[in-house]
Amino acid sequence: MNTPIKLAFLILCIALTATAFIVPAKRDAVSPHHQKAVDGICSVVQDKRLCSITLRNVPSDDPAVLVRYLATAAEASVKKGLKFLSGIKPKYKGNAFATTCITGCEKQLHNALDDFADFWKAAGKNLTSMAENYFTCKKKMTSIFTYHSTCLDDIYDKTLHKVVEGGIGLGKRMSGESVDVFAGMGKVFNTFNIKTKLNQKDTDTLLPPPLSFYYYG
Repeated sequence: MNTPIKLAFLILCIALTATAFIVPAKRDAVSPHHQKAVDGICSVVQDKRLCSITLRNVPSDDPAVLVRYLATAAEASVKKGLKFLSGIKPKYKGNAFATTCITGCEKQLHNALDDFADFWKAAGKNLTSMAENYFTCKKKMTSIFTYHSTCLDDIYDKTLHKVVEGGIGLGKRMSGESVDVFAGMGKVFNTFNIKTKLNQKDTDTLLPPPLSFYYYG
């Protein structure tokens, strides 16, 4: 082998060796410790599979971060649901009942987003604030879930019900996950050996909206 060929071969070997060190081997991103934290949160929800999938790749083992992430996923799903309703509305332009139902659902989901704004104020960014405003957080998340149920309960046409549920159903499921977490927060705290007491009193300083707020015309 002459000198130029030897030199080229040497450079190629060095390049391949460097690449092997630069590119890390693929590994499971979920550590046992992280999985244990996820399992601790998901142990109190009905749909454990959805909960686990949602939290699997969250880059934190902090229970507060995991609980907030579930709520964040629920809020994102509500926004997608609103986008879906806006997209199908033109299709039912000539159907008065369908248009009324879709418009009503849009109002319900906008109400849900308003409650999310209040929820985030109450939840804060750590378990201390969640515990101090525990009742309010649970109340707001329950309202968010109920808005979805109210929307779907008002649609007695089976075909339309199926269409709308297909578009907003994930928001209902995800908000239901968060409702389960707050309902089972005492167990979650015990799992993580957190001694902070959950405040069972309403700390929401806002007056409740009038009854007309919950209905559409």
